[in-house]
Amino acid sequence: MASPASRGKRRATVASLACLTILAIAGSAWFAHRYDDRPQQTVALTAFSKDAYPDNPEKTSQVFGTYSHRQLIVEQLDGTRFRFLLEPASPKSAAIELTDVDLTHVVAAVPPWAKSDRDLTKIGLIDREWNRQQVRFTRPSTHLDVRDGGDGFEQRALTRVDLARNCLNAGLWELLLFTTENGEERVYEHLWFTFPLGLYKQVFERVNDLSYWSYWWSLEHWIDPSGTPIRLDQLRTVEREWPVQATARWDEPVATNGEQRRKRTNILTPVAATYRDWYSGPVRFASFIPPGRYSRAHPRETQLHYLVELTGTLMRQVKLSGGIKSLFEIELAFRNSQTGEPTRLILGGLDWAAIPVASPEQYDRGWQVPLGIGNPSFFESYEQVVASPPIQRTFYGFHLDAQNRWLDHHAIGVDGPLLHWDHDDPSLLHLYLLSYERHALLNHIILTIPPRS
Repeated sequence: MASPASRGKRRATVASLACLTILAIAGSAWFAHRYDDRPQQTVALTAFSKDAYPDNPEKTSQVFGTYSHRQLIVEQLDGTRFRFLLEPASPKSAAIELTDVDLTHVVAAVPPWAKSDRDLTKIGLIDREWNRQQVRFTRPSTHLDVRDGGDGFEQRALTRVDLARNCLNAGLWELLLFTTENGEERVYEHLWFTFPLGLYKQVFERVNDLSYWSYWWSLEHWIDPSGTPIRLDQLRTVEREWPVQATARWDEPVATNGEQRRKRTNILTPVAATYRDWYSGPVRFASFIPPGRYSRAHPRETQLHYLVELTGTLMRQVKLSGGIKSLFEIELAFRNSQTGEPTRLILGGLDWAAIPVASPEQYDRGWQVPLGIGNPSFFESYEQVVASPPIQRTFYGFHLDAQNRWLDHHAIGVDGPLLHWDHDDPSLLHLYLLSYERHALLNHIILTIPPRS
């Protein structure tokens, strides 16, 4: 007969095995739910009232919150094409559908010319996921259908629907519905949802020809890859290099149009009068927090001391890996005011002909893009992303330390560049740096470029 001690050990072993079994079953159930890949799924929606979201910088409609929708049906039509059906939550609202949307152009992806290097691939995918991409569908688009029903307002007055993959973790997406009031578009409903990760995984793998599991942790969590080596020679070949004249307009009044004007209230430190003022002390902005909204209660610190002193500017004519067209690269050299360390801001793969012409007073008509590899602009129409798929785009941008290691530009406080040619002098290229979440312009640098062929 077994001793009491032996029986106790057996009971403990059985209990431990039972607990492990329960944990394994629970883990399997969690995994199956989180990565559900059924082609049609019903997704919960989140909406915030004006009182619940006081830091919202959007211009909202007089009917904001009146026309609500209760859930979203996401349906996979084929490998990368989807429909999104908003179902009404009130008798006033109508069903609204985005149909035949190719998410090839929306999921995190890295261009083929960067995939020969594992570190570049990682940085490209992470920086794509960490930067907002908002795609608009404007009526009368064949991809936007407002169904009969409700009180007729949405059939009559809805002007566009935007689908946004926000700059947080994979799967955190948004829908914004617009109407026109007093000649300008205003949001009348803003909805947050989680795109099904099982379907996201399928699209990611089809577009990138990479295993999602090799990158999922970085994409679904904010894992900072600072220190990753950036081997620029794996991206492009330098055909020639020369210094250019660059004038930093530190004492110029800070320009504020468009998005910068709307987000001004979410600057938590005294708003700079001149560009130099941003570098006279700590600068904080409202953070962008899950599921994708601004919060003044969560201050975002910056490290603008990396950008205090511009020490030199180089221009390069380059060709991308495997490319045949000559493009251009700008290198801005800075010195860290706290450590004296030199850093470089690299903006490459530039096509001069694709950069708009504008006056500095209309800088917001320029071309803006987040730092990263092959990223689209922050706001584009669906027609633009289809005509120029992000995975075929040539831009790359990095902030590098003296050892060519990646610096987290988000932590520094920079989203990316905004560029435009001068309206009056075709030899002048205006370059602005957009702050974290594009709350402000951090500087204005004018480069003198030889006449373009």
